[in-house]
Amino acid sequence: MRDIRRVAVLGSGVMGGAIAAHLANCGIPSIMLDIVPPNLDEKDKANPKKRNAFADGSKANLLKIKPSPIYSKGVLDLIETGNFEDDMHRIADVDWIIEVVKEDLGVKKKVFEQVKKHRKPGTITTSNTSGIPIGSMLDVMDDDFKKHFFGTHFFNPPRYLKLLEIIPHPGTDKSIIAFMANFFENVLGKGVVYAKDTPNFIANRILTFGCQFIMHEMMKDGLSIEEVDAVTGPAVGHASSATFRTFDLVGLDTYVNVLGNVANNCPNDERLDLMVAPDFLKQMVSKGLLGAKSGSGFYKATKEKDEKGKRIILGLDLNTLEYRAPIKPRFECTGAVRNAETIEEKIKIMHTGTDKGAVFAWKMFANSAIYAANRIPEIADDIVNIDNAVKWGFAWEIGIFETWDALGFDDVCARMEADGLKLPPIAVAMKAAGAKSFYKSENGKQLYFDLASKSYKPVPKNPNEISLASVKASGGVVKTNESATLIDLGDGILCAEFHTKMNAIDTDLGMILQEGVNLLNDGKFEGMVVGNQGQHFCAGANIFVVLGEAMQENWKAIDEAVNAFQQINQAMRFCRKPVVSAPHHYTLGGGTEICQHTAKAVIAGETYGGLVEVGVGLVPGGGGVKEMLRRALAYLPSSVEDTDPLPYLRRAFENIALAKVSTSGGEYIELGYLADDNIITASLDQQIKRAKDVCLGLNKMGYRAPKPASLVAFGEPLRAAFRVALYGFKLGGFASDHDVLIAEKIGHILTGGDRAPGTKITEQDVLDLEREAFLSLVATEKTQQRIQAMLTTGKPLRN
Repeated sequence: MRDIRRVAVLGSGVMGGAIAAHLANCGIPSIMLDIVPPNLDEKDKANPKKRNAFADGSKANLLKIKPSPIYSKGVLDLIETGNFEDDMHRIADVDWIIEVVKEDLGVKKKVFEQVKKHRKPGTITTSNTSGIPIGSMLDVMDDDFKKHFFGTHFFNPPRYLKLLEIIPHPGTDKSIIAFMANFFENVLGKGVVYAKDTPNFIANRILTFGCQFIMHEMMKDGLSIEEVDAVTGPAVGHASSATFRTFDLVGLDTYVNVLGNVANNCPNDERLDLMVAPDFLKQMVSKGLLGAKSGSGFYKATKEKDEKGKRIILGLDLNTLEYRAPIKPRFECTGAVRNAETIEEKIKIMHTGTDKGAVFAWKMFANSAIYAANRIPEIADDIVNIDNAVKWGFAWEIGIFETWDALGFDDVCARMEADGLKLPPIAVAMKAAGAKSFYKSENGKQLYFDLASKSYKPVPKNPNEISLASVKASGGVVKTNESATLIDLGDGILCAEFHTKMNAIDTDLGMILQEGVNLLNDGKFEGMVVGNQGQHFCAGANIFVVLGEAMQENWKAIDEAVNAFQQINQAMRFCRKPVVSAPHHYTLGGGTEICQHTAKAVIAGETYGGLVEVGVGLVPGGGGVKEMLRRALAYLPSSVEDTDPLPYLRRAFENIALAKVSTSGGEYIELGYLADDNIITASLDQQIKRAKDVCLGLNKMGYRAPKPASLVAFGEPLRAAFRVALYGFKLGGFASDHDVLIAEKIGHILTGGDRAPGTKITEQDVLDLEREAFLSLVATEKTQQRIQAMLTTGKPLRN
């Protein structure tokens, strides 16, 4: 049975190293090879380390790159290194060979000549390229090689960008494409789109037109780069880098090469007239203004700071090519969009207004939508592949045809025609068929309009994915309120979905969790997933409510709320049936405490979690300190009396006192927030289904709730050790008096309060200490100042 157990990555440049890193993130070992450095002297030619310097250097650099391409340092052990001359024979032992050398057809063919000598028949081989035709590489391959060969286009950085374009050639075995698509989605967590072997494939072809239209049109409208970025970024659901910051990140020289792929190889493109670099872009490249790689591009950072302490970033005047003071865009549409709560509201505000910004946004969308629609079936067979390509490749919230639907299919068509624009064939076909939208839902299934058949077809869905929205639409709601919903996932498994702002914890959310536990204990369901498909899992408690009660000195209400949250978490921990959490992205404060009290967790690779309460002047109050203590004591030898507890509890103390936040799901475990027997998934789309499967699996294994932990107090001796460390922090200027106070409270909880060393304590004893510390801190002026600062600025206050 075919499987991908080991991979050869040929090329260790930026992309090769990043692909090897993501393979390692997903548990796949690889051997990464590159050329032997040229011009070695005779002594170095005999030195394996010198001969492997390029690949070794790339692997070492993975620890330095920001944002990090790896989940944790430990995964690098899965990457072996070597060179083409000495180690190419080792590719005979791998299941997939991916070539990732420079974007030069001649170089790629040379590598494939070497691969042909050592590749085992039947081994899948791909070329990773952003635009070189796959068909142009085939003449150096034999029939078996061709049959198992196709193109891949990982978007950089592959850990963070979901898109992977697959580009088969006519001779590629279809079963190989299906197998690898399954591997890419289910193991590497990628979003696969199927592209035709055309210049720049799907995403970059669409982006190229969009960028060209913007650069030509903005000069006519007299817009600055800042004004364009204001209406082509988050305001319309696109990435925060918008247009010109993206140029600077990619590199202007790189973009000119991408543009050349279309200009030189697409003679039948109806907008070929736009595929010419404007004069200002040519001059920028000739002057070396290439973006981040050269230190300046469309924007240039200075060492100066404004009145708010932010670094001043100059903008380029495209008429003079001189840097000038930043311009603050002031459009009615960008002001109004700040109050929009949904992406659909944003889209309507930004494209239907009459101010200069909204008019430009409309022109940009209308022309890009027509261009994208006209590329069917040239670059892709359907709208789904195009929408997914731009969403997954450029971190857009909404696709092109989804945007068209949000604005109203008929309304957009009418406005296009009023503007003198020619409707694309798919829009004409839809109007003839009486269709009112590109996408629609029927019986819980999402459908899309297919141009070839002129009818609706189901949107392809991976069977390992569960859409909570679809389950709810199909009548799966068990109970709901404004903050959360209990959803029946089938097979006896519930899902507790949060839907407050930032999924913050409040009373109603707690009620839903408690109701879910009650249903499990009553035998009405067999397990519960605590998860959602929002932007973040949970940003912690609703501190606005906490501050309001504190300012009114309503300490009883705060005490009752904290106690209620503690008891809900304990109820999940000791539930008769398994509760499985599915943390992702922000999993902060109370969000982490919820996960710590579930039987298992299916953790997204992109999970940024931790107990961060000190940032608002508090301590974890929902059982977080108790759980860190319980985990730490699990490693202590049975004869506690003869063991120094400091090495075991130091990590827990430091993580809470310093509010350490993980940079990945792997680091979330390494920091000790969750146990190492939990599961990490690279696929956010499949997280809920996997959590459901874990629930089912635990039941099949005869799940039994854990017994309450037997804990021990360490008292004053251990607290003294913590105080020594705190004194050093304060002396060095790293901690304020209030920081020290909070940290002492944490130490007090971890050591069992005022009890004598060796005293046995219960979980409830520690929870009581947490609640006592929480209440004492929230009553202080400095903690209230910290909460107020976080609410107003979004940043922690050090006071």
